[in-house]
Amino acid sequence: MTTAPVLGQPAAAYPAAPRTGRAGLLAVPVLVISVCAVLGVVLAGSTALRLLFALAGIAVPVTFQAALYVRQRSLAGDLHRSQSSFRTLVKSSVDPVVILDDTLRVTFASESAAELLGLDAARMIGEPVTGRVHPDDRASLVGALNSPLTDGTDFAVRTARVQHADGRWRLIQATVRDLRTDPDVGALVLYCRDVTARVPAPGFDPELAELSLTDPVTGLPNRAALVRRLGAVQREAGRPFALALVGVEGLASEVLTPDAEAAVLRSLTGRLTRALRGEDWLARGKDGDFVVLVDGTIADAETVAARLVAAVGPLPIPGGTLHLTAVAGVTALLADVDTGEALRRGDLALRSARNAGPGAVHRYLDALRIEQDRRDALRTDLDGALSRGELRLVFQPVVDVVMHRTVSVEALLRWRHPVFGEVSPTEFVPLAEESPLITELGRWVLREACATIAALGDTDLGVAVNVSARQVRSGELVPDVISALETSGLPSSRLIVEITESVLLDDSHVLEDLTVLRQLGVRIAIDDFGTGWSSLAYLVGMPVDVLKMDQYFLSNVEHDPARRAMCRAVLHLGSSLGLPVIVEGVTNPAVLNLLRDMGHRFLQGYVFSRPLEAEQLADGAWEAWVELPAPVPTTAAEAPAQSAAMPS
Repeated sequence: MTTAPVLGQPAAAYPAAPRTGRAGLLAVPVLVISVCAVLGVVLAGSTALRLLFALAGIAVPVTFQAALYVRQRSLAGDLHRSQSSFRTLVKSSVDPVVILDDTLRVTFASESAAELLGLDAARMIGEPVTGRVHPDDRASLVGALNSPLTDGTDFAVRTARVQHADGRWRLIQATVRDLRTDPDVGALVLYCRDVTARVPAPGFDPELAELSLTDPVTGLPNRAALVRRLGAVQREAGRPFALALVGVEGLASEVLTPDAEAAVLRSLTGRLTRALRGEDWLARGKDGDFVVLVDGTIADAETVAARLVAAVGPLPIPGGTLHLTAVAGVTALLADVDTGEALRRGDLALRSARNAGPGAVHRYLDALRIEQDRRDALRTDLDGALSRGELRLVFQPVVDVVMHRTVSVEALLRWRHPVFGEVSPTEFVPLAEESPLITELGRWVLREACATIAALGDTDLGVAVNVSARQVRSGELVPDVISALETSGLPSSRLIVEITESVLLDDSHVLEDLTVLRQLGVRIAIDDFGTGWSSLAYLVGMPVDVLKMDQYFLSNVEHDPARRAMCRAVLHLGSSLGLPVIVEGVTNPAVLNLLRDMGHRFLQGYVFSRPLEAEQLADGAWEAWVELPAPVPTTAAEAPAQSAAMPS
C-alpha cells in the first residue's frame, strides 16, 4: 500500500491480476504431445498400440488442464483475498476514495465516496469522473489529473464543485495520486473531502476557495484548513486524537533561489507523507512548520513524530546538498481544550524541542505553560521596571593576583520583581534584547555605573559596562558614553566598554565608533573571548584593549589537559598582542591556583567576592582581599608572564 500525500489514506487501487505467460508456455508442450499421440494412433500397427497411444494423447492434456485449473483457482483466491483486503482498508478510510483508469473513468468508489454524493457505489463504476463536475471546473480538474505526468510530481490537490444527487453543488477537495506507472496499482487514486461550508452562492469562485484552504507551494492544507479540521475532529466523541508539530531547520538558506526553495519544500513534503501512517493527516502550520493530526493517543503522536523527524535529512540541490534537521512537539487533543489552545500547546512543545537540539521530540507539559506564562509576564513587566525602580546595579571585582588588589569592577544589571523576586539576568536580558528596550537599559546602566564609581572619591578603580550589540549598531553608543562621562565626572580612562566578538564583524561604522571611544580614552574589552570568531587575523589592528576569557574554558580545567591547554593558548595570544587577559568565573581556590601558576594575572569570580551592592561598594568592600594559597613552582614554559599590565 502507498501512503497518501495529504489526507493520509492508503493509496492503492484494486490489485492487478497476475500477468504471467506460464499458461501459454504450458500449452505448447501439451499441443506437441497431443499431436504426437494422434500420429501414433495413425501409424501404429496393432489395435492395442493404437489404443495405448490414444489413451496417452487424452491423459496428457487432461493432466495439464487439471494442473492449470488448480493454479487458476489458487490465483483467483489470492486475487479475491487481496481485493477483499483492499475493500476492508478503503471502507475503514476516514476520507472517501475514488479510483480512475487511464480514460478518467471510475473503476472503484468507496461507500463513503458514494454517500458523499448521494449515489450508489455500483452505479458510479464506469462513469467518467467529470460527469458530475461543474462545467466551469472540469478543465482545471482534468489538468490536475494529468499534470503529475508532466510536472515531475506524483500528486496534486484541486478543489471543484460536484453535483449531489439532490441537485445541490458540493465543494469537494481531492488529492490526486498518480500510480498509473505502479505495476501493482496502475490507476489514479483520488482522496476526497467535502469542504463545503454552505451552498455555493452564484458567482462562487472555486479558485479563491482553493487558495484559502491550500498551501500554494506544497499543495497541503494550510493553517486555515487545519483549524477547520481540528474543530470538526474535536466534536467527535470517543476517539483520541493528538497533534504533532514538526519544525525543520536549515530551510532559510541564502543559497536557495525561490524556485529551488519551492522544490525543496515539495521534496520534503513527499518524505514526510511517506513516513505517515494511513490514518494521519498532514498540513502546513505557521512559520513554515508542518502539523500532523494523529489518529491516536499522544504516545502514538510521539511515535509518528519520531518517524517524521528521522525522515528529514540532507536533500540534494543544484550545486550541492542542503543539510536539514528537524524537531517535533506533540500534544493531545482534549475535548475541553479549544483549537487555539491546542495549537498553542503544540507550539510550546515544539519550542522546548528546539531548545533541546536537532532530533528532539518533546511532549507538552503544564510546566512549559507555566514557564511561558512567566516569560510573557516578565516581558510585559520589564517595560516599566526601570521607571518603577526595580532595576539596580551590582559590581563584581576584578583582582590583580600579582599586586593583590582590585583593579576594576564589572557593573551587572539585576532585577527584583515584585512577584517573582530576584530574576536572573540570563532570563530577562534576552527578553530585553528582543526589543529596543535594551538600548534604553544600556544607556541607563552606563550613566548609573559611571555615577556610582565617580562617587567613590579619590581612587583609580575602573568600571566595565556590557554594551549590547543592538546599542552598538544603533550608532548612539558614542553620544551615550560621552553623556555618561560628562554627567558623572568619571575620567574616561576608568571606563571599560565590553562588547562581544561578533560586533567587531559588523558594519564599518561600528569600528569607527569604537575607535572614537578609544581616542577619548575609553578602553574596549572583548567579552566571552574564545567562544566566537577568535583569531589573530581579526584582532590585529582592531580597536581592542582587553580580552575577557569566557568561563567555558574553566569547566573541569583541573582534570582536563585540553582545557588547560586552551587557557594557556588564550594567555599566549593576549601576551603576543600586548593585551591583558581577564579570566571570568573563577569559583574555587584550586582553579585560582592553577590559573595563577599558568601566569594569568587578572581574575574575576566568586572565589574573591560575590557581586557587591552599591552600598557595599561605597563602604570599601571592593578593597577586601582573600589570602591566596601558596604558589606552586612552575617552569617558564608552563607559566608565560602576562607582561601587559591592566591599565588603571
